[in-house]
Amino acid sequence: MSNAISDAQGIVQKKIVLSAIEASKLLEMHARDVDTSNRFPKESIEVLKRLGLMGITIPETYRGHSADLSTVIKVAKILSGSCLSTGMVWAMHMQQVSVLNDFASEPLKQRILNRIVNGEMYIVSVTSEYKKEANLFTSSAPIHRLNGEVLIERKAPTATGAAHGDAFLITMQEENEQSTSNVVLVFAEGKQVDRSTFNSWNAMGVKGTQSSGVSLSGAVPSDQLLGPEDGFEQIAMCSMIPLGHILWAACWLGAARSALHKMIHIFRNPKTRQDFNIQSDLFLERLAQVRLKMDMVEAYLSQFVIDYEQRRNRYGVKVDGFSAPSFKIALNNLKLIASRYLYEAVDELVQISGLKYGYANNEMVPLERTLRDLRSASLMVNNDRMLIANGKLSLFDKQSLDLE
Repeated sequence: MSNAISDAQGIVQKKIVLSAIEASKLLEMHARDVDTSNRFPKESIEVLKRLGLMGITIPETYRGHSADLSTVIKVAKILSGSCLSTGMVWAMHMQQVSVLNDFASEPLKQRILNRIVNGEMYIVSVTSEYKKEANLFTSSAPIHRLNGEVLIERKAPTATGAAHGDAFLITMQEENEQSTSNVVLVFAEGKQVDRSTFNSWNAMGVKGTQSSGVSLSGAVPSDQLLGPEDGFEQIAMCSMIPLGHILWAACWLGAARSALHKMIHIFRNPKTRQDFNIQSDLFLERLAQVRLKMDMVEAYLSQFVIDYEQRRNRYGVKVDGFSAPSFKIALNNLKLIASRYLYEAVDELVQISGLKYGYANNEMVPLERTLRDLRSASLMVNNDRMLIANGKLSLFDKQSLDLE
């Protein structure tokens, strides 16, 4: 019986991947215009909704596909290989879906999860605040409770796809708390809040994310407050942060590998290979360095996913299973390694490819766009801040002190 279930699940996962490949062809058609027009990839998100890719991890209980993490990573790579902006928008939506799967109240799950599966919801993450930098564990925007509802007044300087979200997951401060560290998470549908956007997004890369500022005000039923036993730390450490870093890394890797794949075809094509001295030791050494850095990221991502899934299988969503300094260091390292080495790899690929194929905007390979897009990676939760955190954690990591 278990083998039959496993086989059936395998068929479902393959169908998801095939849908992602189908979607990627349509994403690639729009990617150039999304970049040059500095706009949200609305038609690409509609394709993902239509093909049923917005709720693939939702359990079968709610008519989802119960896709495993490896399948989600494959989809992130495939989509980002065609349009990194769309891939990142989708990945951050899937991060919110994971949080709802793990921590939403049952009445809320009953109301929304099947609608996500049906492509009715793109969920925006609202976690940024003025003066708190990238500290996810603080908020200075308190909720208020009134007549069984939670009142929302929230302003965020950046939120990916803020103007286009069908719903929001919002970090706020617990009511009547003096400390800004008592954070809660609130789900709100677009129809439940008044929304206004500001600070238009006109960036170097990932232009399609349209990470503008947003103001939200409204009221939602109290069962849309996500409040696990161990508070927001449980949400952040068991689900939100690991899924975020895993899927960011997968997206960046998908974009970088796609660029390398396209350039390899150009290097090998009889019509274009005369533009390169592919017998040169310098050319080959540089190409090997590009491949090495991408493979390093792939290997670290794969190993971290194994560790994370083992912890989820053993601890579920109990925060104790994810609080060790060694786990936090490894989690931060995933983002640090991916953001650094994938940008360096594509930068080196531009050098190898030269002005015509690497630096210039051309129809054959969007290498210059990929380079611009990946430049954002080290700035999304700034790498310097993460290295400082890892330095502090290293001083208290018992595993690093155990030499036996």
